[in-house]
Amino acid sequence: MDKRLNLFWHELLTQCEKHDKYEFLFKIEYWGILWMPWFIYIADESLKFSTNEISDDDLKILIKNGYIEFIEEIVPTDTMDLEIRKYRIKNHN
Repeated sequence: MDKRLNLFWHELLTQCEKHDKYEFLFKIEYWGILWMPWFIYIADESLKFSTNEISDDDLKILIKNGYIEFIEEIVPTDTMDLEIRKYRIKNHN
């Protein structure tokens, strides 16, 4: 993993531990042409991260490396939501 993804992973794990919740939502919203920001939610709270460029490919790397697992794709009900995926932190104590 590169430095950016490693930083994201540690911030994500820290925030999950803080909330004592190990499942999170990764949402991509449509805010206009070529502007589709991503958000990560735990218990309906949007989390903040140092890096602002996390992609689906980054999550796939975390899955491949055994840090997280994909749970399910959620059908969006809000027209602004393009994709919603649920993930779980693996091997947390």
